[in-house]
Amino acid sequence: MKKETVLNVVMYSNIDRPIYDIIFNGTDLGVANKFGGTGTITGVRIPFGIQTLRWNLDGPKGMARNGELVTVKSNFVISPEQIPPGTRYVGLHLYPDDTAEVTFAEFIPERTERGKKIRSSRE
Repeated sequence: MKKETVLNVVMYSNIDRPIYDIIFNGTDLGVANKFGGTGTITGVRIPFGIQTLRWNLDGPKGMARNGELVTVKSNFVISPEQIPPGTRYVGLHLYPDDTAEVTFAEFIPERTERGKKIRSSRE
């Protein structure tokens, strides 16, 4: 049985501030601006099982929680059964309540409905 998969990662931040040092299972995905993304990180090894994800909060001087290391609150698991045939991308969707979720796609993943609602409520 395989212990991991290799997918392209697209990260979507639904957080209304910059974040940096986004680390997914030990892989540095970079930084994201307010409601931003990291672009596509190709060939990321993803172990099956519980995933680890963390990031640091940034923002204007004096903003609450600046520099704080956030470890995702929602334990999420990736198993081979979740990944549809033909999948080449995993979308990582970060939320302002320090949770995250994953989506799988053959091509660039779309934002989640939850992410779209958060963005539209803040615009």
